[in-house]
Order: sequence, then C-alpha cells, then structure tokens
Amino acid sequence: MRLDRAACEGRPSQHHTACKPRPKMCFTHLRNPRSEREMRDGLHTLRGAFSRTNPSCRAPIPSDSVTPIRGRSGRTTLHSLVVLVAVIAAIWPVYADAAEVVHVVAKGQTLGAIARRYRISVADLQEVNGLRRGQRIKPGLALVIPEKGKLAEAKKAAALRAARSEANRKSSDSKKKGDSASKSSGKPKAESYAMAPKRPGFVRLVRGTEHYEGQLVTRRGRLVPSALPHVSRMMKHVPSDSKTAVDPRLATLVGMVSDHFGGRPIHIVSGYRPYSPTQFTKDSNHNHGRALDFNIPGVPNTVVRDFCRTFRNAGVGYYPNSSFVHLDVRASKFFWIDYSRPGEAPKYDSPSSQSAADESTGDVDRSPTTTPPEGSNVEKTTTDG
Repeated sequence: MRLDRAACEGRPSQHHTACKPRPKMCFTHLRNPRSEREMRDGLHTLRGAFSRTNPSCRAPIPSDSVTPIRGRSGRTTLHSLVVLVAVIAAIWPVYADAAEVVHVVAKGQTLGAIARRYRISVADLQEVNGLRRGQRIKPGLALVIPEKGKLAEAKKAAALRAARSEANRKSSDSKKKGDSASKSSGKPKAESYAMAPKRPGFVRLVRGTEHYEGQLVTRRGRLVPSALPHVSRMMKHVPSDSKTAVDPRLATLVGMVSDHFGGRPIHIVSGYRPYSPTQFTKDSNHNHGRALDFNIPGVPNTVVRDFCRTFRNAGVGYYPNSSFVHLDVRASKFFWIDYSRPGEAPKYDSPSSQSAADESTGDVDRSPTTTPPEGSNVEKTTTDG
C-alpha cells in the first residue's frame, strides 16, 4: 500500500482512496501498522512529504529504524509508537525552523511567474530578496521563497541578511582603503606622475636664478636646432663659467623626459664639467656635454630613474643619498647605484658599476638650485622648427 503527499494533506488520492481526508500530516498507518511493509511505506511517505516541503533541509529517517510487526499485541504496538515519537521528535525542530525555500531562477522565468507558482505576491518576493521595484532577474539567481504563514519571519531574516551584507561591504571597502593607503606609503606609482603636456616639446629648465623656457622638440619629435645654444648655456660649468655644446641626443632625451611628466620644470644640478685630475671617472661624459644631473620637483627620483631607464643607449645613475638622477648618452645601456653621500668615496651596488659609472657624488659641483622669486628675469624662446 502506498501513501503520497495528497493523502497526507487531506486530499483524495488515486493511490489511496480509502484514506479519509485528514488535516495536514496523516499518520494512520504509522499509528496502527498492520505489517512491516506498511510501516516502512508510512515512514517513506512522511520523509518524502517533508523533503518536498523543505528541500533545503535533509533530516535523515533511516528505514532500518522500523521494528518488524509480528502481531497485534499491545507491546509491539507500543514499541512502534515509541519509534514514531522518536522520529517525529528528531525531525520536528528542523521542520519548524525551516521558514523558507530557495528557488534558482531558470531561463525565461519572470518574477511574476515565480510569485504565482509559490502563491505569494511579487512585492513580498521582492522585499524578502532585497530586489528593487522593476529590477530584472537573471538565470542562476537564488530567490528565497517564504513559507505560507511565515512571511514576517522571512522578512526579518532578509533584513538581517541585508544588514550583514552591508557590514561586509563596508568592511571590505575599509580594507581596500587601508591597502591602498599602505601601498601609497610605500613605492610610488609612476602612473600617478606621468601626464600629457599642454605644449608637447616645450621645456622649462631651471638652474639657480636662471630659467629657460622654449620649444626643444617639435610635435613630430624632431629636435629644434636653435634651442641647443640655450640648453648648453643652462648646462654650463658654474664655478668656471665655461660651457660646451650639448649633445643633440641628450637634448632630445631631456625633451622626452619633460613631456612624460607633463612639462614640469627640470632643475639642473650639474651639466658640463671640464676635466679635473681629481675626478673619479677619467673620461666622464660630463666632460663632453653628454651627461646631465637633474631632478623634477614633485616627482620622486625613483620615478624619474625608472622612466630614464627605458631609453636605449643611455646611462642612468641613481644616488639614493643625494638629490639628483644622472642621465647620459653612450654606446650601450647601463644602470648603476651609488650609495655614497656628498664628499664620500663611491659605494656602488656591484663591481660592474664601478667600471661603467660616469661619476661619483664627489664630482658633482654644488651650484645653487633655488627657484628665483617672482618677477625675476626669465628667458623665453619659442621656436616651432
């Protein structure tokens, strides 16, 4: 004999027409079983009805918990009732606490169709699931379906979920802000300093109280020859007031550095230096107008250094304990680090740096690099060759 959900809910069933309509769960065959098979069928029906009503809850009802019925004695009937009470006591808390069902949206389903299927209003379905009015649903979305009579409980649970989700979102945002703050306090990002220049190829050079502003490179990337004398003058040796012609390729690289950092002023620390018997490098590029020591106010030297290292056939020197970056033009590409302080002997990062480095910090002439006050004479030359 077989019981189905219709019989248990009090509706006539094609499988069990003899069962009289009863409200809710029907335990007729569990209360008065006539055989072991009937007892197992009753438990199977109870388990199936519970699983269909609460798909998210799985309260196991083992079939082997049924005691075989060998007779109609009161002892065996009492034993069966004890087993029944134990099973119901085990599953009832789970059944009572399950106030909702989860429905996964399939392709083509609408919120209205789902609401009609479960006999609830669209407004309640939206409120329980935190959906805005008019918001579309997509396949794969999990919707919470409140059980009949437990709508208020489901809404309360939905409000708690929303509050928990908002708290998690705020915690995640604060963590991201903390990570970004810690990153910003570490190595600076080069992208935050690079910007497009208002006037491509237009440079502003500063050397103490002297300024030069002019078109050094055309918009097509060609060097403006008439600007070279002005650059050579800005790179002169200040102590002796001597100068030499700047290398055209070095001047072009200066224009590229200026454009990369948005046309910011380039402060020259040292340019041309005549040969001296005491200099560290016997044949420095500074002696030939092929090297420049400079910095860009507002841009870390590490960022300037990293950009200069992208040039081909160029030498880049980084001096962490000084105030400038070295850039020169040569036949091959090379990079070195000198940890010495002004006036100290070189402290290179590797033996190869000692042979390829173009200068030490002690070779750099300390000319004034302060910015002149407003109203000082500034030479401006604009040539769009």
